[in-house]
Amino acid sequence: MRTLFRSPVLTVLTILLLPAVAAAQTLTPTEQKIRAWVAGHHEDQIAVLEKLVNQPSGTLNMAGVKAAGMIFKAELDALGFASRWIDMPAGMHRGGHLVAERKARIQNESAKRLLLIGHFDTVFEGEGQKFVRADSTARGAGTVDMKGGDVVMLYALKALHASGVIEQMDITVLITGDEEATGRPLDVARRDLIDAAKRSDYALSFEGGSYSQASISRRGSSSWRLTVTGRQGHSAGIFNNTYGAIYETARILNEFRERLVGEPGLTFNPGFIAGGTEAVADTSGYGYTVSGKTNIISPITHVRGDLRFITEAQKERARAVMREIVAKHLPGTQAQIAFEDSYPAMPLTAGGEFLIAQYDTVSRALGYPAIRAQDATTRGAGDVSFVAPYVAGIDGLGALGGGGHSPNEFVHLPTLGMQTARAAVLMLRLAGIRR
Repeated sequence: MRTLFRSPVLTVLTILLLPAVAAAQTLTPTEQKIRAWVAGHHEDQIAVLEKLVNQPSGTLNMAGVKAAGMIFKAELDALGFASRWIDMPAGMHRGGHLVAERKARIQNESAKRLLLIGHFDTVFEGEGQKFVRADSTARGAGTVDMKGGDVVMLYALKALHASGVIEQMDITVLITGDEEATGRPLDVARRDLIDAAKRSDYALSFEGGSYSQASISRRGSSSWRLTVTGRQGHSAGIFNNTYGAIYETARILNEFRERLVGEPGLTFNPGFIAGGTEAVADTSGYGYTVSGKTNIISPITHVRGDLRFITEAQKERARAVMREIVAKHLPGTQAQIAFEDSYPAMPLTAGGEFLIAQYDTVSRALGYPAIRAQDATTRGAGDVSFVAPYVAGIDGLGALGGGGHSPNEFVHLPTLGMQTARAAVLMLRLAGIRR
């Protein structure tokens, strides 16, 4: 899901040239080795990212999503993972997920079982979305959201493998093929992710990263559909025991604003509205053919929107207020509202606070900026939210860039090394390895 990129106070060059002498004093020999390996394989990492980006994999391109998955599967198999592709039922029209597991071959009682989360699908694809490198940036579909994050994950694992410590680690990788538009039903689409979470101690997600922030709470999202009908008639009769669908819709939306605006973490956005004498939806449900006349009282209006929330309780309270507002009717009108769940909320937990404290320590040990928790309202929803009820998680470990969910998506290539080293050392420490 999209994250916003903001220019940091420290420039990319400043970050990357921070002295490693002080950092080395707090890094173990193995951690220093990991840092050096990551730095030495920068161009190899970019080459894999280019290969992934040049494999089109829009969410509904089922063959393309699977092809991207096979590229990644081959890389993980070479690291000793047992990987498999899980197809979704044909009626879901989604490409499926990659699951790869590597069990510890050397027992380590303090090791935590790690779940690493990514996604292959992109919002855009096509010839105009190929990988194009220009100086320190690269553009293309998925460069930052989130094929860039996938290769951060991959090269962190490669560094752990090259350093000889992965044998002591218990790691599951699960990369979905439909994060940008989750398949339905949700219990099928996210069954494998949730099952993996139940076998894990911590979840690390590689959505877009930051110099100085990571996410340990995320808002949930759901959608709503408002349908309003009114008694059709000549416009001269408006307000004479009939207000029509458009006035009733305006009343409802305005009362949403008046009663719900201002609660921290809660937003509700009417994404589009279609109404008139006729409003006929296309097969997607998002495109409408609308017709009407100025001298006809509108008999039909459709509105679709989203609802974002910081807790499930907040979501339910907001829905109750919205239902109450809709239940009132201007004369000559009727209205119904329906809700559909999408991403659950990821609330702040002690486990999440532990993870960000560890990530902060790792970042500073490597000579990079301190890390603080990102405000949940500044990020969209993500797959890590589905595992939040079962395992503590942290997100935002992926690539740095901008333009997500647009044809102008880009990644800052020099920062791949920073993110990869941070992730690898974090995994090492969570595995209880300090040597």
